[in-house]
Amino acid sequence: MKRNKILVALLATFALVACDSDYLSVQDTSTITADKYQEIVKADPSVLQNSVSALYTTLYEYSYSGYETHDDAGIGAIFLASDHMGEDVVQTKSHWYTYDYQLDFRLENYRRPYGTWKTLYTVIGQANDVIALVDLDAVNSTANDATIKTLRYSYGQALAMRAYAYMFLVQIFQNPFTAAPDASGAHINLDKKAVPLYYASNEPNESDYSRGTVGKVLTSIEQDLLTAERMLDGYARATKSEVDAHVVDGLLARYYLTTGAWDKAADYAKKAVAGFTLMEKEELLTGGFVDISSKEWIWGFDIATQELSLVYVSWYSHISNIAPGYAGAGHAPRAIDRRLYEQIDTTDYRKAWFNGPKGDKTQPTEAAQGAYASLKFGDDGNWTMDYPYMRAAEMYLIEAEALARQGNETGAAEALKPLMEKRCSAWDKTAVSVDDVLLQRRIELWGEGFSLFDLKRNYRGIDRTYNGTNHRAPDGLLKVDAGDVRWTYQIPLSELQENSDINSADQNP
Repeated sequence: MKRNKILVALLATFALVACDSDYLSVQDTSTITADKYQEIVKADPSVLQNSVSALYTTLYEYSYSGYETHDDAGIGAIFLASDHMGEDVVQTKSHWYTYDYQLDFRLENYRRPYGTWKTLYTVIGQANDVIALVDLDAVNSTANDATIKTLRYSYGQALAMRAYAYMFLVQIFQNPFTAAPDASGAHINLDKKAVPLYYASNEPNESDYSRGTVGKVLTSIEQDLLTAERMLDGYARATKSEVDAHVVDGLLARYYLTTGAWDKAADYAKKAVAGFTLMEKEELLTGGFVDISSKEWIWGFDIATQELSLVYVSWYSHISNIAPGYAGAGHAPRAIDRRLYEQIDTTDYRKAWFNGPKGDKTQPTEAAQGAYASLKFGDDGNWTMDYPYMRAAEMYLIEAEALARQGNETGAAEALKPLMEKRCSAWDKTAVSVDDVLLQRRIELWGEGFSLFDLKRNYRGIDRTYNGTNHRAPDGLLKVDAGDVRWTYQIPLSELQENSDINSADQNP
């Protein structure tokens, strides 16, 4: 990443935008200096929240690769690409995301690694710009007046967003997970090469432009999230598009689940879900994945309030067989893997998220009528369907898995019970294994961007070649072993060319 001077674009909302040409273009020609913007923030700290709001929009923006392709739209593209690289999502026809489905879109000169890298480092760059405008001594002091609280809230959100981006980067551009725990119980190789680690100019930590180590990046993520949790204490967000303490707790639960700190994963999952209610059957089956107002959503992106709509480029265009996008129009309908469908209990309401082997001719689109077609994601008629980033259901699954990992299968069943009672009328298990919980994760979180990361952290492979498979032949019929290099992107060629601290010897295989 180039280390050019950072300016600040004066937008209508005073949104802080880094103009480093390597990761984000200036969107307005009128600029003010960082010093001037700092004076504005000092006079009115609430202005800084506008810059934080720009971070959330950044996750939704289009064409980070610069090619203006319809499979390149921020976090939604990351969700879709990763899900297509696993086993649970079936792409029934060749279309956008076909190369991801074929596990052939990871090399240094391809646009998928480049667009992913640019998306996430744009978030990091903007988060650092926000942090640079915060008086760190003041927010870490014992002062508790309204001005300090306002600064803390913006600072905490920026830290959380930076950590969120790094959590993706360290798993996408490296595979640090091992087949079995070492003597200390760790299942991550902390010494593997990771990604560049950037800090704001006013932070005591020194940026590392090299690939550094996985351990160093993970430590930074944890520190950012723990500090964010403290900074966001008492913050009442205006919308669920924003990060608050519950979201940070959920991110910490994910982090500790990924790193194998089971006690902490369970504790933070319980904290994150406090105050949120699981969907009842009716909502679960009729629009529970369209609107951020759902009582189960902890965090998401509210499209309507942002007055943004990517339509065909959007995550919904590719994942919903009901919305009139690429999937719904029949260009590439999405289906559930047959074997996974068959593992859903017949009394489980979530089975109705998908057609059976005969399809369903009563569905509103031809795409939604096919065998095993997904019906999970709907359509609001206005292309303002919201993006779910974190739901309460995930937290119950994290707590249950963490307990099962420690051998407490009875406790795991108790932790999972509130979720399963809302999903499956016949659920009566008094003990659940790790595999039991992982199966429920695959069902519950289908299509929401989790499957590849679960495969990698659990060091598991996939087999789409089984007898009776419904994966697309011949190019979709893959068998991939755990730890396969095809699940790890190479560092983009542009980064090797422009960052003097990384060279071809640092490249992933």
